Amino acid sequence: GEAVLHGEGPLLVLAGAGSGKTRVLTHRLAHLVRRRGVPPDRIFAVTFTNKAAAEMKQRAERLLGGSAAGLWIGTFHSICLRLLRRHAERVGFPQGIGVSDQDDSVALLAEVLKRRGAGGDKRGARAMHAVISGAKNRAWTPDDLRKQSRHPERERQAAAWEEYQSALREQGKADFDDLLLLTARLLEQPEIGPRYADHFLHLLVDEFQDTNRIQLQLVRMLAIGPGGHGNIMAVGDDDQSIYRWRGAEVANILRFEDH
Repeated sequence: GEAVLHGEGPLLVLAGAGSGKTRVLTHRLAHLVRRRGVPPDRIFAVTFTNKAAAEMKQRAERLLGGSAAGLWIGTFHSICLRLLRRHAERVGFPQGIGVSDQDDSVALLAEVLKRRGAGGDKRGARAMHAVISGAKNRAWTPDDLRKQSRHPERERQAAAWEEYQSALREQGKADFDDLLLLTARLLEQPEIGPRYADHFLHLLVDEFQDTNRIQLQLVRMLAIGPGGHGNIMAVGDDDQSIYRWRGAEVANILRFEDH
């Protein structure tokens, strides 16, 4: 109840798995709309999986009925894509932006590796995809990857990444990790970032312990950047991080107060 009725400013809810954290988040969302008069389209509610996002949306619609229309509710990737499609030209996609899902990306990397004489089997392509994805989640460039070691394998990985990225761009596509990186680049633009920081009056982030560096950066830009309102509710479990392999940094939730 205290979390649902919280006023302005940051709010952190820590609880274990199965304790109803997402329920608290959706009830707070409903309270903001029904009792506090916050327009639904000025609420940014985000979680990590399509399943969790669908459940969050269904709960919100049950609580709000027809007044749920306009909510920005979904996964980080789906909300980023929604933003990017509004401003595709500003991030270098004048013809619009397509999405390369994981299977597409692995297949494209297999082609790249085959052209480079490094084999073209799915296993090698999946391993390369994991390297590139991990680097992107740390906001690295291919040159940053090269700097990790002078081993020839690092150079091969960085060169394959550059070729893969060029091939994606030729197709007018971004991969899942690019959706986050491109949105960060978009929000860094002075004509865009402050507009959305002003627009979103409340941010609600589920499973906050699973955020990676880029996702934390996006949240900071919208909630606590220059002129930000600081109205962020973060819900999570500081004792688990099932997406650590995806670059999640549990320190993000441990340092919430510092942020």
